[in-house]
Amino acid sequence: AAIDFSNLSNPVAGNSILRSRGSCASICDSFDNLLFYVSDPQVSVWLSGTGNFKYGYVVNNNHQIMDNGDRLIGEMWYQEFVIVPDPGNLNRFYVFCNGELPPVNGLYYSLVDLTYNGGLGKVVQKNIQLNGDTLCDGITAIKHGNGRDWWVLTKNWSYFPTYRNDIQVTLVSPSGATLFSKTNIGSLNTNASFTRLKFNSDGSHLYCVHNEGMIDRFDFDRCTGVLSNFHNFVSSGSNYKNYWGFEISPNESKIYTTSIYNTLNQDSSFLFQFDLTASNFLGSVDTLGTFVTPDLAGLLQKGPDNKIYLSVTWAGPDSCMDYLYCYSTINNTNSNISVINYPDSSGSACGFQPFSFYLGGHKAYTGLPNNPNYELGPLVGSPCDTLTVGITEAVGYKNNITVYYDVNWQTAFVNTKGLRGKKFVFELYDINGQLIQQQQGFLDSEYYTNNLSMVNVADGLYVVRLITEKEVLTGKFIKR
Repeated sequence: AAIDFSNLSNPVAGNSILRSRGSCASICDSFDNLLFYVSDPQVSVWLSGTGNFKYGYVVNNNHQIMDNGDRLIGEMWYQEFVIVPDPGNLNRFYVFCNGELPPVNGLYYSLVDLTYNGGLGKVVQKNIQLNGDTLCDGITAIKHGNGRDWWVLTKNWSYFPTYRNDIQVTLVSPSGATLFSKTNIGSLNTNASFTRLKFNSDGSHLYCVHNEGMIDRFDFDRCTGVLSNFHNFVSSGSNYKNYWGFEISPNESKIYTTSIYNTLNQDSSFLFQFDLTASNFLGSVDTLGTFVTPDLAGLLQKGPDNKIYLSVTWAGPDSCMDYLYCYSTINNTNSNISVINYPDSSGSACGFQPFSFYLGGHKAYTGLPNNPNYELGPLVGSPCDTLTVGITEAVGYKNNITVYYDVNWQTAFVNTKGLRGKKFVFELYDINGQLIQQQQGFLDSEYYTNNLSMVNVADGLYVVRLITEKEVLTGKFIKR
């Protein structure tokens, strides 16, 4: 399913080829033209037995899988993708993904270039690992105070016996994507896989909502990327817990949460509104919606029209594991999206209308697009509101080669950038120096990417080498 917001006063149902239960993201240009979208596993591939849970993919604006757009890291979670424009090139975009569980822990990115294939695009870098942390199911992004660069934020998964609360900040500038800082801040929780991160409208506050019932807020400096002034609205242990999704109202007076399998009623899920300005935060709760099994409250997302949209899952007895895969099952729940029309208003005045937006014959499941505020401009009046001051960028643009080996796919993802030359020779060697594979061809850009199958070779250490007329790049990886 899709919603087209070209006319903000009258959004309409659109088309998409996603067959996914959770994570997705999309982006259009400044003229409201869809550029591309991304999602986690193709259900048809997974169900056929030819695929794997980890099967993200990029879709072009013709609703076709983009050139080299298959086999992105993606684990069938709910908020693991975010798309960030490349500050140094209007035609390139980063697709970030966080890996929650072994063996794909960590923060990854792939690079989409829309100058290829007549504007339909191509993935020119794929599955580049920035760190190997075990991350929560929640990634978010906000524009830098200079109005050009971006910050991407992820949170480490806290689990027994080591409970963690560190948040990783990554800077995206014309020099590339760089791990910038990691801060130990916020609540310690004992099981935080389902932990969502979102910014308020102007990016001054980062909110973190844990499935155990904790709601945290931090000040965020868009110039320096520094998190500070941690405030906990509610700790774990209250009746209002098992949070699944949340959203902040445009003026930041309200926070909306969905809660599943709540201790108040194990057979129901809920949509709550809390007043962020109230002296008694929990006492301000207003239950806007109650959904009785098989209906299950899903994610919340603020749309470009500043209304908040809610997905509600239908998981009935004939749901074939998840209703999404049963194309004949259509009902009021899965054919519509619910809408909070005036989210800054209290209680019933917020205009919550369940199942009020018809999806034109398509169906929704739990996920909604994890799209940041692309319209946010520079932080006017701050030390970094021009591009002549602020964080010093890395000087120069060095080429490099990275290799990420995926044990489930038995594939090595080889990526290089900043290449000089027109021709290339790619070579794969084993630890004894024996040449295993060789390819040659012509370069059509500064980038080179190769999905190198290792299915028919033995476990061990391997060396890759890329040779052009001007340079030789070497990397290594372990096949296991």
